[in-house]
Amino acid sequence: MILFQPSSDPVHSASFDVRDRGLLLADGVFDTSLVVRGKIILRDEHVDRLMDGASALGIFLEREVVEQVMDQAVSTGLSGALRITVTRGAGGRGLAGEVAGGATVLANLTDYDASAPLPAVHAQQSEIQRNPTSISARYKTLSYTDNVVVLRAAVSSGFGDAFFFSPSGMLSCATAANVFVQFGQTIVTPPTSDGALPGVMRNWVLEQGSVGQCAVEVRSVSQEDLLAADRVFLTNSLRLFQPVSGFEEAHFDPALPEGCASLRSQLIDR
Repeated sequence: MILFQPSSDPVHSASFDVRDRGLLLADGVFDTSLVVRGKIILRDEHVDRLMDGASALGIFLEREVVEQVMDQAVSTGLSGALRITVTRGAGGRGLAGEVAGGATVLANLTDYDASAPLPAVHAQQSEIQRNPTSISARYKTLSYTDNVVVLRAAVSSGFGDAFFFSPSGMLSCATAANVFVQFGQTIVTPPTSDGALPGVMRNWVLEQGSVGQCAVEVRSVSQEDLLAADRVFLTNSLRLFQPVSGFEEAHFDPALPEGCASLRSQLIDR
């Protein structure tokens, strides 16, 4: 089943099978990408990530279907946030229940202004630990309860975000973004073995090899390391780059590292 929900529809509704396993069991994956004037930023990488996630869950999904749905959603030339949701489909009861009609693919394009600079956020530590062995830590599944609960708790406490840590005390990620930490002329981001989601923007920054004059590498970051950082910033496919002004009682330089602006332009203008 393929559903397309354009952003111009004021009620944001579409027919949906209430037996769908994505609705009942969070049995599915999703991807969110930035659209600028009808162009999906890092389109192929987003399709790759969605296909990898579906494969990891054992959901049969044709790449051509995903590409068709994405292109249809942005055919009007609009800008915004494009979410593609894939579920196993509608089926019988039980965790191992069979599905009859194949996967459900849902596209939703909503308004999002990527031109305005994002303010720096102050983060707190999540009380929920990140399990690096969980499939929801390695793929963007619909199981986002931890993230929702943790972010709501942070906001209610006066923070803008929260950082997950692994059971061994290593930094994993923010609630909906990857974390990059600057020490002098080196910028590091946690490995997936510490629970970091391999985000599309994270991977793209790593492929560039540097941010301005700073080399970028993957390395574990302890809480003590984080507290001693010069700068911290977040990446995800909508925010692109967002500075972090502090973590708990520690404060960081609230400006993004030199080089983030040019990388942003490289993405948007290419």
